[in-house]
Amino acid sequence: MPRRRGCRGRARGLTLIELMVGVAVLALLASLAVPATGHQLARWKLQAAAEQLAADLAQARWDAVERGRAQHLQLQDGEQWCWSLSEAPGCGCDRPQACQRQRVAAARYGGVTLETPARISFAPTADARIAVASLALSSRSGERLRVLLSPLGRARVCAPDGPRMGYAAC
Repeated sequence: MPRRRGCRGRARGLTLIELMVGVAVLALLASLAVPATGHQLARWKLQAAAEQLAADLAQARWDAVERGRAQHLQLQDGEQWCWSLSEAPGCGCDRPQACQRQRVAAARYGGVTLETPARISFAPTADARIAVASLALSSRSGERLRVLLSPLGRARVCAPDGPRMGYAAC
């Protein structure tokens, strides 16, 4: 086909108004996604804190039997909650100390609250029984999880408000 001379086709591309409408739509979608993302982040922090506490309880139980010495986990509640694992029964968690083998503080899991203070000791014999414990954690968004400790020292995470976040009901 021969080309016509003198006739120019319209330039392809987007106008400024089309670009502005596209940016406005993207901004609207982003503003809707931010609160949902914040809620999910709070949920992940709560799950991570509960799983870490359960893992530390299991580690303390294992270390007591393996090392042949009692292991102590001290939990402090409140705004600046913490827990520490040590061989000394009175080794607090409010600040780093030489007696601590491990320390976890609230700053690691921002927005999560430890609601249950406790002192848990694991005896060095494999058949030692301990007091049953139920340790509660919650997030700013109102989600709650518990870490349950059986008489044999086995820890598991559960949800007190029915099955939630992939955990069975307590």
